[in-house]
This record gives sequence, structure tokens and C-alpha cells, in this order.
Amino acid sequence: MRFSMKRFIEEFFLYSSQLVVFFIIMLFLTPSSADALGAYPLLIVAGFLVIQIVLLAGQGHNPILRFLFSFISPAAYALVRVISGDFILLDMANVFLWAAAFYVGLFQSLAIASHSRGLKRAAETFLAIGAVLVFVFFYFYLDRRLSMTNALNSGSLDLAGYDSALSIRAFPPAFLRFIKTAQNAFFVYGAATFGLMMLASKVEALSLRSRIVRLFGETKLQGPSPNPEVSMAQQAEIAVISADIWDFSLLVDKLSAKGAVDILNRYYALWENLAEKYRGRVVDLTGDSVLVAFGLPAQAGLQPSPADSKDAAERAISCACDFLAELPGLRGDLAAASMPPLGTVGIGVHSGRVIAGDLGLKESRQLGVFGDAVSVAARLDSLCKEFKQEILLSQPVFRQLGLETQSNFVRLGEVLLRNSTQPVPVYGMK
Repeated sequence: MRFSMKRFIEEFFLYSSQLVVFFIIMLFLTPSSADALGAYPLLIVAGFLVIQIVLLAGQGHNPILRFLFSFISPAAYALVRVISGDFILLDMANVFLWAAAFYVGLFQSLAIASHSRGLKRAAETFLAIGAVLVFVFFYFYLDRRLSMTNALNSGSLDLAGYDSALSIRAFPPAFLRFIKTAQNAFFVYGAATFGLMMLASKVEALSLRSRIVRLFGETKLQGPSPNPEVSMAQQAEIAVISADIWDFSLLVDKLSAKGAVDILNRYYALWENLAEKYRGRVVDLTGDSVLVAFGLPAQAGLQPSPADSKDAAERAISCACDFLAELPGLRGDLAAASMPPLGTVGIGVHSGRVIAGDLGLKESRQLGVFGDAVSVAARLDSLCKEFKQEILLSQPVFRQLGLETQSNFVRLGEVLLRNSTQPVPVYGMK
């Protein structure tokens, strides 16, 4: 798998690994304390943190692996403590690190594995609360550690007292005293407020999405609507092709208005013919962007028909491959008409749940398709340039293909898609 600095940075800032960095800096700032770690042990911990982030960036979409990889940094810290001979099992720092890793890893894994919106919302809620608590506790530990180090250096505290003061048993009364001071109470209030704002924003987004799905899921009309003010709507599992022409705006600059329209109409016609051949439907034409759906219920009549989506992914891939095979012929036709050659066409293919329904006002209504599946297909389409591929398909599509069709494609790497906090595999042609 290719290393992606973008994914590395996203993983670092998105999943609280920066709190381990905060902890490492905290240890570095107290070199004179009794349990201080040297530069080399701290570098070892930092090195394991980098390994943890790389592994999470590459394989963190797997719930089990995400949970297990979350313990790499705490294990590294415990290891260097054991080697240095001053490992204390119930030391606050050790407990905080392992507890934070367990908490964050657990709820991240639950959010990934759960298919229930309610469980996902609950997991996101606990993650937001946990992020605030972890940060507050580490800040408390820094304040406590600095105070005890000063007392140890001044001689007002012995080594046994120092170890006892930083033991997890001393945490409850020490934390209560910590938040009683105005300065620390204000800090905790600010951190909690910021966390609640983030949580409210996340819950609002999840609630809005849930309301939309629930609303349209309840609108299932059979056959033509007797009332022109009411549109048909239904959820459906389909395969989607999103395609556009690379650098089409540069091509348009070389053409007259009539020439540009003529090229697009020929381009549309090819997609229309192939969509019809493979029982798909062109549901959107916007400039050089084309959206083709496969597996729509009864092809726009919105009558339930499981057979419509049975082989939708296979038909979508066949349509996309045939388009690329026919594209040289279209370029030849354009050349014969003294028109500039058509650029490379990027094609993204994804499958998933969408909402299909009549959109528009009264007589101008037409079938429209929208949802995450459409957005992901468009995202894959836009990534074709980055991967230098003419076709990119998602893992859900790849899994629905037969072995013979799968053999024509190879896994290229992983990307972060819309409404997803985990990277997912993408595939391109061999």
C-alpha cells in the first residue's frame, strides 16, 4: 500500500494521537524529576507512535485492527519504563495512557463496525466526551507532575512521597483540589464547552441525515401519482457510474459554442447507448459530467424488484469498460469532423443506498438520484487523475463482481471518502 502523508496527518489529528505527543513533551519538560526518561527512551516512544499512526492510517478501517493498534504507544511507554527499571503499574501516567487507548480504540471500533445509526451516534458521542476528558486528565497530570517535581527538588517531598503523589490512588482527591482553583476550573469549563460544541455539530449532522432518510423512506407510492404535486420516492441499492472529461474547460476554450455542444451531445449519446445496452439509466447530465445508475427499481417506475439490483455492479463495470473501448471511435469521429480530440475520461464506480424520486416542479419533474453512493462515485471519478487510472471502483463494487471480472482489477490503495472516518480500498484496471 502506498504511503499517504495526507492520511498520516488526518489520522494524527483526527484520532487523538496528538495527546501522546503532548504526554511525550510533558515528560521532556520535567527532566529533573525522579522518574524522568532520557532523550533516547522518549525517542523510542515517539518512534512507536509514528508506527502506530502509519498502521492506523493504512489498516484502521478494520475495527479489530484499529482497537489493537491503539495500544502500541502505551505498550512502548510501559516497555521503556520496564527497561529503565522504574515501571510502576498504578502510576497515573501509565493508567491514563492505557485507559485513553482502550476508550478511544473501543468506541472508534464500535463506530466503524456498527450499521445502526443509533449506535454510531452513541459511539461518536462517547468519543467526543472522551477526547475532552483525556485532554483534561493529561493537563491535570502535567500540573501535578510539575508541582511534585518542584517539591522533590526543594526537599519538601521525599521520593516515596513523590511516587505516592503520582499514583492513581491519589487521583480523586488531587483532581478535586485541581478543579477547585478558578484558573483550572475555567480551563476545564473551556475544554468541556469546546467538546460539547463539537458534539452538538456532529449530532446535528447525524440527525439531519437520519431525518432525510426517514422522511423519504416513508414516501413509497406504487405506480403514477394521481396528484401532480406529489412525487414518487424510494430508497434503493444501486450501482452508480460517475464520469467526466479531464481538462474539458481547456478544450471548450478552443471551440465555438456550437462545437462544444456538438462534442457533448456525441459524448452523451455514447453513454445513453451503452446505458441502455446494460439496462442502466442516465440520470444526470451536467456539462461534461455524466451519472449512470444501474439497479433502479423497475427503471424509474419505482416498483420493488429485487432482480433489478442483482447484477447491477457487473453491468456498471461492463458499461464503463465498453465506453472506454468505444472512446477511440468517438475520437475518430471528432477528428473526421475537424474537431479537437476528446481528453481522457475518468470513471468512478460505487454501489450503495440512494434515494430515487421525481424532482422538480409540476410538469418539469424528472427522475433524480442522490445520496452517499452518488457522492462516493463522484469522489472516485475525481481521484482518477491522482491514481492515473481511467476507472476506479470501490470495495463494495469489487466484492459484487464475479471472479473473472475481479481478475481484471487490482487494489491500488486506500482513500478517505465522504462521510467516512476510515480509509477504504479502491481498485483500478491492471
